[in-house]
Amino acid sequence: MSERVRWSWSRLRAPLLLLTLVTSSLVAAACTENLEGGAACPSLCPEQSQQVRDTTFEAVALDTSLGGFPSLGLSATMLLANRPDTVVTRNILRYDALVTSFNPNGTGALDSITTIDSVYLRLPLDTSGRRGTAPVTVQVFDVDTTASDTVPAVLRSLFRPDRLLGALTVTPFTTGDTIKIPLSKTAVARKIAAKARLRLGLRLVGGTGQLRPRAFTLGTGAATVQYDPATDTTYRPIAVATTTTIAGATPDVNLAYTVYSLTDVGSPPLTANTLLVGGYPAYRTYLRFNVPARITDSSTIVRADLILTQQRSRFGNANDTVAVLPIVPATTSAVSDLRRILDLAAEGRFAGVDSTRLVPSDSGARTINVLALARNWRNLPTNVPRALAFRISQEGAQPAELRFFNSKAAAGLRPKLRITYLPKSEFVLP
Repeated sequence: MSERVRWSWSRLRAPLLLLTLVTSSLVAAACTENLEGGAACPSLCPEQSQQVRDTTFEAVALDTSLGGFPSLGLSATMLLANRPDTVVTRNILRYDALVTSFNPNGTGALDSITTIDSVYLRLPLDTSGRRGTAPVTVQVFDVDTTASDTVPAVLRSLFRPDRLLGALTVTPFTTGDTIKIPLSKTAVARKIAAKARLRLGLRLVGGTGQLRPRAFTLGTGAATVQYDPATDTTYRPIAVATTTTIAGATPDVNLAYTVYSLTDVGSPPLTANTLLVGGYPAYRTYLRFNVPARITDSSTIVRADLILTQQRSRFGNANDTVAVLPIVPATTSAVSDLRRILDLAAEGRFAGVDSTRLVPSDSGARTINVLALARNWRNLPTNVPRALAFRISQEGAQPAELRFFNSKAAAGLRPKLRITYLPKSEFVLP
């Protein structure tokens, strides 16, 4: 290297070194100074991030519980129970279209049914709902009447000895997935000859226990009335499915009264300062939230929990572990009927809110992760309330209930949201 080049570099090295030191000092100052705006530093100094904030507050604008679930006709299973200190129910099954003719030996010609044999009610069961180790008797009654048979008091009056069609004694805990209850051949043959309808009422007597009959599985799976159309054993038995037609009723009302339950003894009434999920008939709980836009719309939520304080319950299957299932209301504020809002709500798993398993007889604070739901609030239209609701598993087919304190309870017991978030930072030149 020539002397001139070495001399030029030695003269430039000092200013460059000074410039480097000054630049480093400015960057260091920018990274340590607490700027009011706060937006420049994270961009200049990627190693320093915004401070994560954590807040727990009473965000519930409305909370309430609504009973009478599930709607008639919409339950996959029913509860048939005789537990006098807890729950007592009856089941109604309607067969308004009995088969009155058959095809003898596949000849193609239809003959009227004049005699029948092997008549019984085939009752599929959900074996997870069996309770009781002592024998009980399932009784079947003819509950058809010209009176208003959608009125529970009218139906209960028809459970009397002169209307008994059949009975079967079983031990609930040892039953299989189906039981067959023999029915009176004479009574059913009379109905077939008259082309009349058959409406059955079921109850348990003679002991304490419960069964869980299947109602519908994708439109099938309910109990059937089965009989042979003749005494000749070569004829295939006829199975009649449940169906009903109520004069002037809409299809959904007809569906509701095809297979349903009556409650003789149910869960205690809802008390003050309480939210109720489950019970019999079952309740659902609805919560609407009011969360500041600076959190939902102007931050990144990294954690969100709903904190509920559970009350101890002694009703039903109090010591069993039961699942609380979240549902997400998605209707706009134009819909004010809470029953309709809950009927139209989507399953919580589709919104990323998982079920929570609890024991009714326990108490204390319970935390439910609602992070996915809270993150989605910013995407909802302004006319869709930020809300969450809960129902119990096997709703309408088991009596367990969960009770929580509501927003009118003492301050330390009220529902709360706990949210951890990172305030949004926009790049701004200092």
